[in-house]
Formats: sequence, structure tokens, C-alpha cells
Amino acid sequence: MKRSYKKSQLIFYIILCVFLSFPLVGCRIDHGLEPINSGIGGRIFFKGETPRHTDEVRVAVVKDFPPRSIKELLFSDMIDFRSDTAQYKIYLPEGKYNVVAVIWKEHNEPWNISNIIGLYGGIFLGDRLIPTFKPVVIPDSKTFIDTIDIAANLNRVNRDAKIEGTIHFIGSWPENTGVMGVGAFTEIPKQGDILDYYFKSIFIDYTISTFVEKADYLLRVHSIDTVKYIAALWIDNTFDMNTIRDVGFYVDPFDTTGTVPGTVTVPKDSTLKGIDITVDFSKLGKD
Repeated sequence: MKRSYKKSQLIFYIILCVFLSFPLVGCRIDHGLEPINSGIGGRIFFKGETPRHTDEVRVAVVKDFPPRSIKELLFSDMIDFRSDTAQYKIYLPEGKYNVVAVIWKEHNEPWNISNIIGLYGGIFLGDRLIPTFKPVVIPDSKTFIDTIDIAANLNRVNRDAKIEGTIHFIGSWPENTGVMGVGAFTEIPKQGDILDYYFKSIFIDYTISTFVEKADYLLRVHSIDTVKYIAALWIDNTFDMNTIRDVGFYVDPFDTTGTVPGTVTVPKDSTLKGIDITVDFSKLGKD
């Protein structure tokens, strides 16, 4: 399959958390006075067509899932995504690591958990990534496991359509607001289920302005997907992903009750505009 590629940038600017993006510069492991000799490595088997706006690909490792702090995330060096198969390695202290993932980054955009293209232990049904993963245990400071191979599908990030709209905020913003996001989903996620938010999402953007009366948004989606839920997502100022909650969603324009989510499909290489959402903060906690 023919691929198109962008040259990877040398700047490591990480913004990544589960359904949450934080700015991070120079993310690395503190090696102290002695080098770390233990870790993991293996091969990445790429499938699919590389988006022309690809910046870089890395492996991310986390001990506890979901992570509560960006400092818990450990990253490999850049991976050569220009080949069908690429090698990677990452030096890690001994211990158990619950998730090993391959993450894609768009040029001139931050890292985003929506752009996971592979999981160690995960399997694909077509381009759909099934939410299974296999923990890795590094038993001691001298063990390097070089058999952690991962399948990655670049079609997961080949989003060829866009949804645009405005989020209108009514009432007073909660003082403990940390992050506001917006996401497009193939199904309505289970409230409070972090994994369900990720695996039913097509794309989530956590850069929506806070403490404003309205904010415009843009979501990249797949034209082949039916988007069944478009929602505004709130997280408190502890930046704990377990505080995530839906605070508003795009309503079916033919629904007079205001309780039925709108469903949309977007043709290839086109933009669907006017998909607006209203967030009424006065109703929070009263459901």
C-alpha cells in the first residue's frame, strides 16, 4: 500500500493523558547517577496508510492505568514509521507496567490519547482496536525484554472529514474547573468509565477555552463512521481523569425534548458546520 510521509520533527513536545492533554517539555526518566539497563523493546508492525500530516510516532508506557499524573507516562524515542516494520526500545526501572501503547502525533498538534494506534496485547477487527492489553513485568534492574511486539494501524488516524460547531456556556463556571473538552463518539460512553470513553471515541480535543461564554471547536472524524454522540467533557482542577463527566451534547434537531443525541455522518474531505452544544452549569449535580 502506498504511503505518504512527513519528516519527523526533532522537538519532543508531549501533551498526553487519558482523554486529557497537558503541556510537557522534556519528559524523561530520572536516571540519577547510574544508567538504567533494564527495559523493553521489540518491533512495531505498521498497517494502513500513513496520513500526510504525520509528525512522529512513539511508544508510551504507564504503570497504573489510567495515570493520575503526566509524570507517570514514560516515552520511547521517535520510531521510524516510514517502514512496515520498525524497531523500538525504552529503558525502564524494574516493575510492572500495565499498558504499552503506540501513539501517533499530527504535525503542529499536541500529543493526544485519541491517537493511540496500537496496544501490546490488543487486537484489531478491521481498523477497530479491541480494548485489551497485556501488562509487562521487568523483574530486576538487569533484565531487558526485547520481545514486546505491537501491531499498529495507521488507518485509525486517517481522519478525512471534520465537524465544527460552537459550545455555548450558560450559568457560572464551577470554580474547580480544570479542563473542558469535546469529543465525537461512535456510541454513547458509559459515564465514569475511562476505557469506554477512549475506545468509543473517534477524536477528543481537550483544548477548549474555560471560563468563557462560548467557544468554537473542530473535530476530525472518519467519513466511514456514523457519529452517534458529540459531547462537551469536563474535568476538575485535580486533573484526575476519573472526574470526567459529560456536561452537554449535540441534540437531535428534530427532538423537542432536548434529550436525544444527534447523529451525523460527514462526507469525505468535507466539513459539517453548525453542530452546536449548550452547557448549562446550573443543572450540574441535579440529574
